[in-house]
Amino acid sequence: MSSAHIPGLNYTSLQYGDHTLQRVAVWQFDDDDDTQEAHAPASAYWIIFVHGGAWRDPRNTVDDFVPPVQHMAARADLPKSAIRGFASLDYRLSPHPQFPQDPSTPAKELHNARHPDHIRDVVSALRFLDGKYGIGNNYVLIGHSAGGALAHQVVMNSDASCGWAPAVPLPAALISISGIHDLRGMVARHGGIYEEFTTGVFGPDKQVWDAVSPATFAGNFKDVWGDGPRLVILANSAEDTLIDMPELDVMEARLIADGITPIAIRDLSLEHDDIWREGTQVAALVAKAVAKLQQP
Repeated sequence: MSSAHIPGLNYTSLQYGDHTLQRVAVWQFDDDDDTQEAHAPASAYWIIFVHGGAWRDPRNTVDDFVPPVQHMAARADLPKSAIRGFASLDYRLSPHPQFPQDPSTPAKELHNARHPDHIRDVVSALRFLDGKYGIGNNYVLIGHSAGGALAHQVVMNSDASCGWAPAVPLPAALISISGIHDLRGMVARHGGIYEEFTTGVFGPDKQVWDAVSPATFAGNFKDVWGDGPRLVILANSAEDTLIDMPELDVMEARLIADGITPIAIRDLSLEHDDIWREGTQVAALVAKAVAKLQQP
């Protein structure tokens, strides 16, 4: 049995494109059926995850969401009536020097993506899920690390200054965990491998870095999001040695300047990837978001 199979949930792996990484993992409660899905209350949400890995690490996959889903499915403050389903998105990756591929690798397995391939895939996956399940705006979008950047870019994509892909219904809530929000600032603080992967994904032009970074978005998040809750949770761990607190700080300030006051949580524990591996903190953040969304 795959590690993605969770007791009490039906698991499905779906392809939204020809590449092996253009896939989504979906979990729904065992007693869900088409009739129940069609009549799910308006206050029920899909919980959708975008993994990290610096846009290039093949060790980060849809399965990164398994531990949080296990904990969410067991939480009393996340009743089945509040959740229509869980989904985890994969996307094409950029080359990684530690994981070289043979020149004969089939095109559908190659890791040769460059921006905007990654965000186009995430948007395509969301459009696919909307077409299949009628998600609309009733979803909480979670991104970890590079996934935090991609989650914000889903909103940015609706602005003419970006427009990397056809528009998609925007989330009711966005949660960025250890998110990358300011490429230029991150590289200036750390250099080294951070500059290497940033250049590998986005090229060497720092103006491009600014254009794709949520904290230096040319548009306005509140204006682009339009009517709706516009709930944002930014969360970091002081024990995270890969993504530091300034990445949260700069995003919080940016959102406030745009007229959105995020919930900023700076007291997560554990190292970078251990946050999703342990799972309970991600589940607690989702429970907080859903509770906020369901407030009258």
